[in-house]
Amino acid sequence: MKPRQLASECDEGPCPTVWAIDKDAEHVLVQGFKVEDEEALSIMKMPEHETAVRIPMALLKRVAREHLT
Repeated sequence: MKPRQLASECDEGPCPTVWAIDKDAEHVLVQGFKVEDEEALSIMKMPEHETAVRIPMALLKRVAREHLT
């Protein structure tokens, strides 16, 4: 798998980023702040093999505007 950056919150260093995946146009990778709030996780009812991350709404809108139109 070779991720390709679609949009990021910063130019350098680790920060929230959305990545495209080579050979898989139906999915993206999302890099963000790991959700550790127990109340939020219990509401989300995620299975053990999944992880929730938090990213700015502006980043999601940017990806939609630049890559989904």
